[in-house]
Amino acid sequence: MIRYEIKLKKIGEMTTLPDSQRLFGFLINNSKKYCSEDEISAFVKGVRDQKEKCMISSILPTGYYPTPKEFVMQKLQGKLDKNQKEIKKFEEKLIELKNESETTVQDLIEKKQILQKNKINNKDKKKLNKEINDCKSRLEEIKACFNKNSEHINRLSSKNIYESIKKMDFIEQNQLKDFLRLGESKEEIEVNDLSKFKYIKKKQTFIQKFRLENQIKQLPGMPNVAYSLPILSFKNKAGDIQKDFSFFVRVSKDSCISKTLEGMRKILKKNKIIPCFLGGKGSSGYNEYNIFAVENLDDSEEEKSTIGKRYLNLGVLLPNLDNVDMENSVVDIYTSDRKPFEIENEVSKVISFVTAGSVIKVNNCEIEAYTVGKSIDNSKYNPMYKKNAIIFGNSYLLKLEVDDEA
Repeated sequence: MIRYEIKLKKIGEMTTLPDSQRLFGFLINNSKKYCSEDEISAFVKGVRDQKEKCMISSILPTGYYPTPKEFVMQKLQGKLDKNQKEIKKFEEKLIELKNESETTVQDLIEKKQILQKNKINNKDKKKLNKEINDCKSRLEEIKACFNKNSEHINRLSSKNIYESIKKMDFIEQNQLKDFLRLGESKEEIEVNDLSKFKYIKKKQTFIQKFRLENQIKQLPGMPNVAYSLPILSFKNKAGDIQKDFSFFVRVSKDSCISKTLEGMRKILKKNKIIPCFLGGKGSSGYNEYNIFAVENLDDSEEEKSTIGKRYLNLGVLLPNLDNVDMENSVVDIYTSDRKPFEIENEVSKVISFVTAGSVIKVNNCEIEAYTVGKSIDNSKYNPMYKKNAIIFGNSYLLKLEVDDEA
């Protein structure tokens, strides 16, 4: 097999992050320049029957992987339980400090009231002033101690730790291993332990758009239709906008997709970019990219590590349940409605996928990564497609070096 990283630069706004299914279709469509229809049909059928090895990731920010959030939170559960016990101790201390503070404030008020009386000699005034200053100093100490204990609670809080991990949609590739081992060298896990990690956060906003129905249908007087268009943005830890994206392909040598990517590499030697659209609203300038590099990655190390127990899913996966231990996998499921409005109700219409960032555990450590996912015929979901059309579910899987008991 051969492994590629295709690098793209975002042009304009994105309404969606292209997934592995869309990228498979994009590559197959481009393979028409390098392969015959018969070769393409044979390749697609081979992918469906698992005779052709092919794995594709979704588009990811360059240099980052989707963060296995739920997997890490499950691994940290024991630490978080210990944190909760420590938090209770700090909370008890806060109650003590609050009670002492109230007593000290009351004492301070009483001493000030006595000081305000005129029938007090200088010696007693001096003594009272000293006691008042002592009360004020003690209140400052209590305040400092209260803040310190509150900070400990905030650092140990499961909610704060979860919120910190939640915003890490993509973790830097070189830090993934450390992220998976988070908290292993300490008795406790704190929010501060997450500050060393570089990440990308995805943000979705909406803009108001109008469809000019009277012009489209050429019927004067028809009202315009208002709708919202999602806009995605990606920012790193420093708040800089991410414009460079990549996706990974692992495929058999001399396959249609391999020939296509090699063809793109040759084009890029002559031209600096290959423009493409990967999503809807292309005519309006959305979801436009420039492919600027197709890198042939060293697959020797990858070949050695394609067999393992746990994998990080980098795309849209249709799991081959014969090979997957779903009970011990940590997955997020996305259900897609595949039914077009023209198809009658008897046709199957929904299909569920495992999303990027899920951690898959296989039944047997001898199972190869490309057999963990599967692709299926599209005919039962949409008979309007041509005969050999498939729903691609062979997502790119990255082996994880984690304890099997994690």
